[in-house]
Amino acid sequence: MDRNRRIIIIGMIASIIFVIIGCVWLSSSAETLEEVAERFSVRENPIWDAPLPNYEIPGLEGNTVTNIALGIGATLLILGLTFITGKLLKEKERN
Repeated sequence: MDRNRRIIIIGMIASIIFVIIGCVWLSSSAETLEEVAERFSVRENPIWDAPLPNYEIPGLEGNTVTNIALGIGATLLILGLTFITGKLLKEKERN
């Protein structure tokens, strides 16, 4: 296995560990921004409807396993988009 593949695999494992820690540990912590907004009587005024409000699938709010799967899926999506961008830039550089 070459060095680059090893680095990518280690990075993916670290990303998945961070997703799990974030979903299990940090999701139960208080939302400090919302607490501060309530203290100053500031109301939420969204400028668009997010496809996944509060980073959760509607109807499955609070489901840790779903949130972990969603986080891992998003991580893999970003990795794939990064690879595609890198390949396109490398081909452009050759021409």
